[in-house]
Order: sequence, then C-alpha cells, then structure tokens
Amino acid sequence: MYNVTDQEIRDLVSVIDYSEALTITASAEDARLACNDARKYGFRAVVAFPQHLGILVDELRDSGVRAQIPVGFPCGGTTTQVKCCEAEEGLTRGATDLDMVMNIAAFKAGDYTRVADDIAQVMAVAKPFGVPFKVIIEIGVLTETEKITAAKLVLESGADFVKTCTGFGPGRATAHDIGLIRETVGDGLGIKASGGVASIEDGVALMRAGATVVAMRRFLVTQLENMAWVR
Repeated sequence: MYNVTDQEIRDLVSVIDYSEALTITASAEDARLACNDARKYGFRAVVAFPQHLGILVDELRDSGVRAQIPVGFPCGGTTTQVKCCEAEEGLTRGATDLDMVMNIAAFKAGDYTRVADDIAQVMAVAKPFGVPFKVIIEIGVLTETEKITAAKLVLESGADFVKTCTGFGPGRATAHDIGLIRETVGDGLGIKASGGVASIEDGVALMRAGATVVAMRRFLVTQLENMAWVR
C-alpha cells in the first residue's frame, strides 16, 4: 500500500501511543474500548486524561501496553507544583508513561531557565518510578529557530523523548519537523510524532524521518481492520 511494506506497518503498530480516548468528551467506555484495541494490535501505550487512569491500569495489566497520562495539558501553563502533583498522583496510581507540556508561554518569552527548571522538577518526581518521560514543545506555535532551541533544551534536560504537539493546539506533525528535530538532537533522544497523523502512510513517513513513537487515533484501527491485519 503506497510503498509501505508489511514490516514498516509492523514497526509502526508497535510504537503507537493510542490517543483515541484523549478527548474532552471521552467516556469510561471509550477508555475501555481504546484498551481493547491496544491489546488486540499490540500498541505501545493508551493515552487518556487522569480521570480514566484506573481503567487503563486495570484493562492493560499484564498486556505489555503502557498506561499513559498527560501532565500540564494542553498549554503547559499550570505551575510547576501542580505539574509535580499531577505526575506524582498519576504514577502512584499506576501510570507507566508520562507526556508533559513544557511552559510554552515562558519559552516564547525567552525564559529558557524557567522552562528548564519546570521540566527538571517534574522529572525529579517521575525518576524514581522509572517511566518514559516526554516533553511536548507544541511546534505549531514555534518558529523554525524556536523548534531547534526547544529540541536542544529537551535534550539537555535528560528527558527520554521530545514530542511535537498536544493535538489540541495549532499545527501538526510533519516529516520536515521530525527531520529537523532529529538533525538537532542526533540519536540521543526519542521523538514522538503527534498531531494530525492521519493514516498508516503518514505514520510510516514520520518514522522514516526519524520518529520513534507515533500518536494515532481510531482511523488506524479502521485501516488495520480493513487490511485484516494480524500482528
């Protein structure tokens, strides 16, 4: 299909952070259905707001699929103390993956010290739990130069991943931006492509550009069902 190989689909499916239940109207049943999809196809993680974390933990137990929650979502403008509380509560309740939004307003104002300190304090809370830690830079509001600066800042923070978008703001993940970030950080940082990834072909293109995790929603499952895909 469109120059995408079976192996590339297999590789993509294994690194999907499934965000179907990360909406402002998602119900408990939506969260359960997302977990069912993730277990069936072997996605990397299911993402939902913390109100549904208990469902994720219960439904994904022993499946190998991570229970992921966002921190400081979606604008990054909550205080560092609130972000630390969100992270600690979520991890204590069983979250096994965190995506934190950097302080976007502070970054745009050039207050990089404040942004770095914000990340460092939340990471310090998360570190004892040994979970992957991603920092969302919201590329849709950044200039090309700011994208490079933000990627460097995340690299220097010691986080595990830089993530492109929340999916709640402007812009979308593009192969150009993934390539720019990869060129900036080298092999020392994972990259999560998130925001507007609309098909298997899109996801594979982003992985070819350097993404190591991809956020996708229910249309992925629809494509896999239409292909009668079996992992």
